[in-house]
Amino acid sequence: MRPIRVSNQIVPILQDRSAVFRALVSKANTTGVRLPEVLYTSTNTTNPMKTPRWIVLAALAGGLSSPLLTPALADLIKIDFGQSENERVPVDPNTNEPLTDPNGNPLVPPNLLDWNVLPTWTFLDPNANVTDGSASLKGVASADSTSVTWNLIDSTAPNPNKKVTLTILDNLKLAGDALMLGQTANNPTKEGIDVFYDGGVRVPYLVKDDYLYRNPDNAGTESLMRIANLTPGTYNVTVFEGRTSDGNGRFGKIWVDDISGAKEPGAENTGNYSGVASDGTKLYKGQPQTKTVTIKAGEYLWFAEMEDNSGGVSGMIIRSVDPTDSTGLFKVDFGQSENEREPVVDGSPQNDPDGKPVGPPPLIDWNVIPTWTFADPNANVTDGSASIKGTPNPQGTEVTWKLTDFSKDGNKNVTLTILDNSKLAGDAPMLGGTANNPTKEGIAMIYDGVLVPAAVKDDYIYRNPDTAGSESLMRVAGLKAGKYNVTLFEGRTSDGNGRFGKVWVDDLSGAKEPSAENTGNYSGNDSGTAVPFGQPRTVTVEVKEGQYLWIAEMEDNSGGISGMIIRGVSSGGGGGTAPAISGIKQGADGKVTITWTGGGQLETSGSLSGPWAPVAGATSGSFVWTPGANDKVVYARVRN
Repeated sequence: MRPIRVSNQIVPILQDRSAVFRALVSKANTTGVRLPEVLYTSTNTTNPMKTPRWIVLAALAGGLSSPLLTPALADLIKIDFGQSENERVPVDPNTNEPLTDPNGNPLVPPNLLDWNVLPTWTFLDPNANVTDGSASLKGVASADSTSVTWNLIDSTAPNPNKKVTLTILDNLKLAGDALMLGQTANNPTKEGIDVFYDGGVRVPYLVKDDYLYRNPDNAGTESLMRIANLTPGTYNVTVFEGRTSDGNGRFGKIWVDDISGAKEPGAENTGNYSGVASDGTKLYKGQPQTKTVTIKAGEYLWFAEMEDNSGGVSGMIIRSVDPTDSTGLFKVDFGQSENEREPVVDGSPQNDPDGKPVGPPPLIDWNVIPTWTFADPNANVTDGSASIKGTPNPQGTEVTWKLTDFSKDGNKNVTLTILDNSKLAGDAPMLGGTANNPTKEGIAMIYDGVLVPAAVKDDYIYRNPDTAGSESLMRVAGLKAGKYNVTLFEGRTSDGNGRFGKVWVDDLSGAKEPSAENTGNYSGNDSGTAVPFGQPRTVTVEVKEGQYLWIAEMEDNSGGISGMIIRGVSSGGGGGTAPAISGIKQGADGKVTITWTGGGQLETSGSLSGPWAPVAGATSGSFVWTPGANDKVVYARVRN
């Protein structure tokens, strides 16, 4: 459930897999939150645990004076202007015949999952060029056919913003006799190079190599773009044109305004974002331009695409900036494979036209831990890479890495130590951690307000040997006293087992380890279904002076851990937001796993009006709840 404002919010329902429920939105309760009235029909009433006779309705609560539902942390919106490259079938350069697979099927590029693709469109028929089954979005024209609006996908997990829209209209003041009819796609240069913009957002060549231009493309006119419903906060807005033959350059204006857009700047403020430098040099990786803006509640992001009769705009990235104002921000990337992998196309290394390998730039704001062993933790640290060096203890049973704090605090005393859980190792003691990257979605995401590049998400480290039932223990020392969000994730989408862990605060011994997982499944696979955006899990803990943060990575012989974000939050939790229930899932055994962010105590009640009772032990951000035989309807909330 994405935390949003209170009005008219319908609270999600966990529906039993073996029972039939019907939800009817009825009346608002005294809190002003519209809740469903549930009519229950069970297929089995003889065993309430086999076919539970209850559901869980989740409501959020902060402190007594807090609103029930609060804004989320971040948005990541990626827009691809032009469908030409997404749907173009590659051809043999010698015969000009379409390339096919061994079965004779055309080699069409796979659909983009994380980009909002706008194809050629017109005000009169915005969807005439939307191909069925493609990644192109459908737009809705205004009644007077002077604007078109598209709903946009937010690459944020687990609670994406589903309300963001893009509206495109003409700048009538500059149109003269050449009124805008729509936008047209074009792709005259095709470098075929994947690039990485704005700190690690992967831009596939399918996005970079085509663009949209204003129709008609009279010099001096403008296409105006208005983005609505972004979560209030600070954003990087990146624009780019991949075309390497646009000698005019390409320029625009970015600003924040009300719905009128009347405060448009008098001159361009982006700089040249085309694929040609001012001296005429072709820039095969482009020259994206980024402008940082702050958006308040009710405001709109505006972009004016300035037409010059040559070229257009290939893409736009709108990204919430990392919360560096947190009291501590530690980002750990487990696995070096994707950071150092040279992309391939059709089995050949991807090079630019000058023959230089194309790959992701070294990560400068993640602590990368490569494949390692207790005997030689730095054997796989490549010179010049982002991988950091570890130090083994004299006994060869632990390795410690010094972590960089990417927040304003700059805490230089934090370390991560990894060791074996010898109690569970049996005859398979831990030798180290091994990197792997079997699935490569290439999708950058935002987790807990932090940009997670594809190079981080798409690989992972697993315990060596990966004996099911064993554990890799991680001990984080030197954190300042306070509350922290601890977010774990595995990008692999073929890990059908799921991935689970334990997060707790303890002394140096770690003896208070929970007996069962408390994170929920943080793999890229949900009960056999691939989840390309991932399903990160966040547990909020409070660390006191001298205490350690502990993480147990539970090995199951499949998959591993891709990354961990440790972010300091205010005493109210969630970086100043109220607690937010992030997941409710019922298992086949009838038990319910409830996860939440922002700290606080889980409470339950049989009625919306209370009384509310705290659930014993449910303060870690995750709790497995076993219903009683007489529980038919139970409400849950979290409060500080």
